[in-house]
Amino acid sequence: MDCNDARLLLEANADGELDPVRQLELEAHLRACPECALRAQGVAARRAALQDALPRFTAPPQLREKILAALPVEQAPSHRRAPRPSPLAWPGWNLAGLAASLAVAWLIGYTWGTGHARANALLDEAIADHVRSLQAGHLMDVVSTDQHTVKPWFAGKLDFSPPVIDLTEAGFPLAGGRLEHIDGRPAAALIFHRRLHAINLFIWPAATEALRPRQKAADGYTAESWSQGGMNFLAVSEIPSADLDRFIAEYRKRIP
Repeated sequence: MDCNDARLLLEANADGELDPVRQLELEAHLRACPECALRAQGVAARRAALQDALPRFTAPPQLREKILAALPVEQAPSHRRAPRPSPLAWPGWNLAGLAASLAVAWLIGYTWGTGHARANALLDEAIADHVRSLQAGHLMDVVSTDQHTVKPWFAGKLDFSPPVIDLTEAGFPLAGGRLEHIDGRPAAALIFHRRLHAINLFIWPAATEALRPRQKAADGYTAESWSQGGMNFLAVSEIPSADLDRFIAEYRKRIP
């Protein structure tokens, strides 16, 4: 089984839909392929987020009182207690209003949960791209410590101009850049060094959706996202999270 076949089966495997033979073949491939294993973890994280992060709504006791108060009360002689209205006698407009309220609450919860899962999946994707880039010959398309060399290299290759900043004085020298594909579109990847470690900084326009600040740690790597100046940024590295936070702070304050 190769990587292309394995990736087509990740969703079905997460749903428990594979036959025993295909499942064993996929598990053997995931043990031998770190990149596909990371993608499988991303699929599992996305499903867990949808299951665990969606809010559960419990009706408060006051809701029952309001519903009962809105029901018509049958007139009865003063010497007899009026029977309690049956829930089956709810007026149609009350049922419709309650259904609409529940639908709105479900939609809000679903939208929030979907956005949360998408953000997690994007961070997982960035970590997987970072790991792949560390393989020999994958880290940089253009090698240069000069930002005036790296920035023009992207011209004509992307439909935007990424802010290229050298942070040598801050302890994060620029090493080069490459073309990437993230969040379903072409992106720039700037590579910085922190001692012997690499930092991948992915950049693409925030035209459709601006990233909210988020951080995720997985398998010794840390990914952190933000949006600024009409661009989305996502930094990934295996350096300590405090060092990555410092890198981001130094980069952000130099963005034009």
